[in-house]
Amino acid sequence: MRDVRRPGARLRAPLAGAVLLSLVLAGCSGSDDEADPDSDGGQVKPARPVPVALQAAGLPEGPTKIGVVVSLTSAAGEGSQWRQAAEGAQVAAYRFGLGDADVEVVPANDGGTDQGADAAVRDLAEQGVAGIVLATSGTHVEGALEAAADVGVPVLLPYETPPAVDGADAWATGPDGSMVVSGLARALDVSGRQDPVLVDAGGGDIGEISAVARIPLRAGDRARNVASRIAGLIASGEADSVVVAGPASQQATMVRALQGFAVNVPVLLTPDALSPVFAVDLADAGGSLAADVVTVGEAASDVAALRPSTEGRAVAAYFSGLRAAANDPDLQDFFDGRRFETVSDTADVRSHDAVVALVRAVEAAGSTDPGEVAATLGGLTLDGADGLGGPGLDFAGPTAISRRDVVPLQATTQDPGLRPKSGGTGPRLFWFALPEQ
Repeated sequence: MRDVRRPGARLRAPLAGAVLLSLVLAGCSGSDDEADPDSDGGQVKPARPVPVALQAAGLPEGPTKIGVVVSLTSAAGEGSQWRQAAEGAQVAAYRFGLGDADVEVVPANDGGTDQGADAAVRDLAEQGVAGIVLATSGTHVEGALEAAADVGVPVLLPYETPPAVDGADAWATGPDGSMVVSGLARALDVSGRQDPVLVDAGGGDIGEISAVARIPLRAGDRARNVASRIAGLIASGEADSVVVAGPASQQATMVRALQGFAVNVPVLLTPDALSPVFAVDLADAGGSLAADVVTVGEAASDVAALRPSTEGRAVAAYFSGLRAAANDPDLQDFFDGRRFETVSDTADVRSHDAVVALVRAVEAAGSTDPGEVAATLGGLTLDGADGLGGPGLDFAGPTAISRRDVVPLQATTQDPGLRPKSGGTGPRLFWFALPEQ
């Protein structure tokens, strides 16, 4: 399915809904007998179902402990926006449990600070974890990696590009900064826009994006004033789109302000928009979730699970595991002692896949010793057959995800219906990959 647009056209909310509907119908019309072009010579063979239970027969005796660092509270952009998404790690452990593999996730709260990050990593190391999923982001991540280098524990980062820290065995399993810039540039190209206004709300270095104006938005600044200036640039024809780089809460504030001035152009956001916080904060601010917003990330979303493809089946298996975990009355969330179902609607694939990768490294190493796990990770290549719900990971370099798997994502309010209905964490947006021109 392709969306061919003339220069200056935009993907409006009704069209976004139509695109999603066609994806849903395509996914629902498939079956286990649907052909899948996986074989050599262009031959097709029946689609293979992906099992929900994950097998790991090569794990050593005793529990395989995987640490998960989250930020329950933090300053804007320092990781708390991912605290609910990180619950996907529980789904990975649950799926391994269904396959009789003894995998335990051990959570720690770093509070979004350097001191907290250092303490969380050291505490997890003392508890004997084989590796750590650093399910947070922000400047305090450097403190976590310094501690990890000191105690010799490998770290995977699904939501942040790891800063260079001597001695740290750290890999990003999500897009790095250059991939985000490239994805945003592709999104602008797909929408036929060439003259964006860049709103810098503290979103890191995206300076490679050419912009007609760069406007800072800091805590305490009036977003309405920035939106008014942008509205003027658009009305004069100087600008044709907006890029907002920053924490999810600041992005929500800016999108709401732009809606107040009826700014009718595409708004592109950095990947913090994928966190559950963005939709909640936008709704709390009185903004409309039916907004024309695009971000960048992996095409491993609810919508992707409806596609009758190898990748679609891998994501679908994750959601089957998510629903099974939500239905287990004994499974609790990380810290509050509540049933897992209360947070299940925001648990995401990225934290799940980071746990799967560490477990596969333990299995390949035949040991839970962090040093041996780190050495094994460096030569590991994984895909859906290993239990990943998202794109394949190659740990030969510091960023395990491939650039081709980082794509522009369009927001929609239409729920494909794959997540548990019992979750009560607030309004949600769903994302699907924008077709290339």
